[in-house]
Amino acid sequence: MSDSPRSGDRWDGQGEAGDVAIRLIESLRSHAIFTLDAEGKITTWPTPAAELYGHDAEAVLGEHLRVLLGGGVEEETVDDVAAILPEAGSGTVERKGWHERSDGSVFWGTLTLSPLRESESGGYGVVCRDTTATKGYQQMLERRNDRLKEFTDILAHDLRNPLSAIDQHLTLYEETGERTHIESIDQTTDRMSRLVEDLLRVAKQGDVVTDPEPTDVETVVRLAWTGTGDPADSLEYEVVPTVSADSDRLCELLENLLRNAVRHGATDNSTTVTNTRGDHGGGVTVRVGPLDNGFYVEDDGPGIADSIGTEVFDHGVTTTQDGSGYGLSIVQTIANAHGWDISLATAESGGARFEITGIEFLG
Repeated sequence: MSDSPRSGDRWDGQGEAGDVAIRLIESLRSHAIFTLDAEGKITTWPTPAAELYGHDAEAVLGEHLRVLLGGGVEEETVDDVAAILPEAGSGTVERKGWHERSDGSVFWGTLTLSPLRESESGGYGVVCRDTTATKGYQQMLERRNDRLKEFTDILAHDLRNPLSAIDQHLTLYEETGERTHIESIDQTTDRMSRLVEDLLRVAKQGDVVTDPEPTDVETVVRLAWTGTGDPADSLEYEVVPTVSADSDRLCELLENLLRNAVRHGATDNSTTVTNTRGDHGGGVTVRVGPLDNGFYVEDDGPGIADSIGTEVFDHGVTTTQDGSGYGLSIVQTIANAHGWDISLATAESGGARFEITGIEFLG
């Protein structure tokens, strides 16, 4: 091969072998195959290279290899060309990183450099493949694995409440023998089964909410309250108009808010739950009521420190040593999936207050 740049966009093949080589190169449309001189300057620029990078031969012949590299575009960039060339002089070297096209767009490329041993002046043969799709697939797998882990943690977290309710009803059944407790256990296990199926679906597909329908908020609040704590706590409910929601996900949202109120709003270690209103004998009072475009859930506990702020919705953030840090993150995910917003405020009593807004009431 000649050491001087060529103005054409193909190699000047000689004879049948040269024609075969040119046809082979032209057929590798996903591969840019070109050559560099010993200093790393581009000496040949076939059509596939021009198509991959968008540069005409005149724009790159005689330019250094680094003109093709997207230096500074991302952290994963082939940016140390000076180190690559000496290494390639001893044998084939492969590097992966961002490459830059003539229009400024980038692609993830696998760059292979090999020494041209038959050339008197040295140089390198270069093959670059656009592996953006592979990179994207790897990133997708990483996101999917992260999501699977996240929802595994959520599953373990949100099964605690129904399991607690089952335990309470089983104890009451053993004490009274009333079949209504068995019926309640049956209903709770059905809800647990739906929760497992829905979270597995979410982990695979990413859809948190499906089939919203007119939902009576009080019914869901009362269901979510079951098994949340012990008789020392109380729930006060003010009517919230009907909303369009996935009732199972709304119940999950409320369970987490109510459990958070009971656990973090406790003034002592005997926080328990009852469906009565009024005196709570040292427990926590939780209130659910309407807003102009939503509803709130608040407690009369000590509240959440200002230093935590909106971080309270982040994964892993908890205000107690035994907290999982997932409850309020789950709440935000479900609210956002409905198209609602959630914010943290302070109740008049000084306790924590969560406001879910952006809801269009149905009546």
